[in-house]
This record gives sequence, C-alpha cells and structure tokens, in this order.
Amino acid sequence: MSFDMMTVGITAVYVLILQPFALLQILPFRRFLTVAQQKQLALVWCLLVVLETGLITVIVSLAVFPSRQIAYWLLGYLVWIPQFALAFCFTRRFWAGHIFIAAFRILFSGIIYTVTRAILLLLFPDKLLPSLYFEQILLYGALSLLLFPLLVRFFTDTFRHFEVASTRRYWRIITLIPVLLAVESLYLSLIDSQEKVFELLLPRLMLLIVIFLLMAALRSGQSEVYRDLRVFEKEHELQQQLVSTAHYVKLSEESRQRMAVLYEKQRQHIDQLIALVRHRDREGALAYIESLGAQFGRTKLPQYCKNTLINAALTVYFARAKELSIPVTATIDLPEELFCSSDLSIVLSNLVENALIASQKQPPSARQIVVMTMCQNGVINLLVKNRFDKAVEFDEEDLPVTHVKGHGLGMKSLARFRDKYDATVFCQQKEGWFTTYIQIPLRASS
Repeated sequence: MSFDMMTVGITAVYVLILQPFALLQILPFRRFLTVAQQKQLALVWCLLVVLETGLITVIVSLAVFPSRQIAYWLLGYLVWIPQFALAFCFTRRFWAGHIFIAAFRILFSGIIYTVTRAILLLLFPDKLLPSLYFEQILLYGALSLLLFPLLVRFFTDTFRHFEVASTRRYWRIITLIPVLLAVESLYLSLIDSQEKVFELLLPRLMLLIVIFLLMAALRSGQSEVYRDLRVFEKEHELQQQLVSTAHYVKLSEESRQRMAVLYEKQRQHIDQLIALVRHRDREGALAYIESLGAQFGRTKLPQYCKNTLINAALTVYFARAKELSIPVTATIDLPEELFCSSDLSIVLSNLVENALIASQKQPPSARQIVVMTMCQNGVINLLVKNRFDKAVEFDEEDLPVTHVKGHGLGMKSLARFRDKYDATVFCQQKEGWFTTYIQIPLRASS
C-alpha cells in the first residue's frame, strides 16, 4: 500500500473541493432549522469530512482502481452520499427538494468535469489526462466555487416559500425534469474519454444553456404562483374580516334595537318603581332594579378586551359558539393599542373558528373552548384550546396539516404571522385537548 502525506494532502484538498456542492443540500433549508439543529449539523458535517478524507486516502492508497485519476473520479460519485443523507435526515419534509438539488449537482458536476478536461487538454496538448489528475481537482474546485454563490441563491429563493405555495405533487413532477437530464449527463460521463472530450464539450455547453433556461423558467413560474397565492390569501383574510365586521355590525344593531325597546318602556319602569316606593316595598324595589340591570346587561355587547379589532373578532366568534351551545372560557388581557392588532385579530379568528369546527365533531357533552391572552415580561402570551379526541397530523414544525381541499389557510396565516413577528408557535394534542400556544415578543413592534 502506497500511503504518504502527499496522498493525504491531495485527498484532503479533493474532499474540501467537493464540499461547496455538498453544502447545496442543506444551505437552502437552513432557515427552517433551529440554532441547536444548525450547531449539531455543523458538528456532524465536519466529522464526516474527516472520515471521508481518511477513507478515500485508504482506498486510493490500496490501488484498487487502475489509476488515481479513475479512483478520485469514481469516488466523487459516492462521497456526496453521506452529506446527502445527513441533510435529508435534518430536513426530511424537503425530500423532493433534496432530489431536485442533487440532480442539479450532477448536471453541473458533469459540465464542469468536461470543461475542466477540455481546458487542460488545450493547455497541455502533449500530456495524458491521468497525469494531470491533481490539476483537474484544482480547476474543478475553482469552477465549482464560481458557480456556488449563484446556485445557493437560486436554491434558497426556490425553496423560500416551500410551505406556502408548493405542493407535494408539484415537486414530484417538477423534480423529474432535472432528474432525467441528470441521467443523460451521467451517461455522457461514462463515455467521456480523452479522445472524446472535445466531442462532448458542445453537448455539455448546450446542456448548460438548457439548465439556465430551466432555472429561469422555474423562478419565473414560482414567482407568479406565489404572487397569485398571496393575493388569494389576502382576499381570504379580507373576506374573513368583512364577514366578521358584518356580523359585529349585526350584533351591534340587535343590541341597539333591544336598548330602544327598553328606553320605550322606561316610563312603565319608572311608574312601577314609584308604586313600589310608595308602598315602602324596599325588597321589591331592589329586585325590580336588579331585573332592569340584567335586562340592560343583555342588550350590551360583551367587552372582552380594550383592543377594538380583537374585541370585535372575539365577539363574533364567541356569539357563534353560544349559538352552537359550545361553552367558551375566555380571559383576555390585551392593551388598547397593539402593534399587531390587525394580524392578531385574523390569527385569533382562525384559531377560534378552527376550534368551533373541531368542537362540532365532538359529542355535546365534550365540547369546550378556552381562550386566554396575557401581556407579561415583554411578551404577549396567547392560548387557544378545545376538546378534540381524533388524531391530528402535524408537519415538522408541529403545525397541524389538513388534506381537505380549501382548508389549511388558517395555519398558513399563522405561519406567516410567526415569521413576521418573530413569534413562537406550539401546537399539541394531549389528553383529548388540542392546544395552540403563541408567544409574541413586544420588541417586534420596533
């Protein structure tokens, strides 16, 4: 076994050169990882780099392959697998995205490989490519680094709104395009001999043009989809606010009419009170006053909190709960002025509406909704929970998932609220209760 420090050095350089393309598997999804997950991933990633360097050094030194060039060339197709598997484990929900990126990596690797060999043959026409394997590694690395920033930005932008606008079916179909192109690229790599380098150069360059056109088409198509979807969701939120406002206006009008009836009868009430006073019926007069107070109380709309928007939303949905005979326990402590009033009213409306829908699927005796909010220590705490004994599917962010067409916009709205205000969202189903807990830092107002 020919084992020396030069082999170790060349292998280390080779493995490090492969890392930019390997990092493409995880960098576009880093924003979906917690800080702890990012640190854990970085540690395991560095460990893999060390292990791969050692393993490849041993394999090359054992002279298993006819030449070192062939060894490094073939091992390059295998060394990416551990990093791919690692990235996949940390972000499993993006599995289609990982395959999509891997296909693009194969495409660009094949193109760079052929271009590298063509450049070296032009610079050193009298040398054989196997003798230039170290130069190939360095040139391949240089060209990879040039493309790396472009690819990172493209993939990051591509998967930025993965949860919002992308469906599983969409990504299953769209991923087939680069995968099929990658298969063709791998076939060309198998016949890429020194004699055919220049013959393959033109097809590779044409493939590069096709790839860039594909990337441009994907970004353009996605932008349109995201824009249309955002408009649709905004319209849904506006419609939701309009419906809530209409219901609130209706409740207000009903309250006004009840008050008007009471005012019309005030002469009778006064006469009755005078009669009771004249007869020195103190207990009767007090009872009558209490009765009048109760009647006036029923005419007033409930005041859950000082914030107008949130109070209006809660009034509407709590009134609906009363109509459905669903008990609601509410403790609302929110300031009159709140930086996220409009968005929070939508989120609360969605959560309470979901709780009402879920409660209707429960037996009447098991129906219960609890809504609590509190401002404390620079944080707005919000809790909405309801009785629900059926299984709930969660995604990797612990947000409930629905496969019913036309549903799920409420959770998307909640996810956007979380990202916009740097909030913490926690959903849980335990002991027959479904709970949504939100923490909103007040510093977000700045």
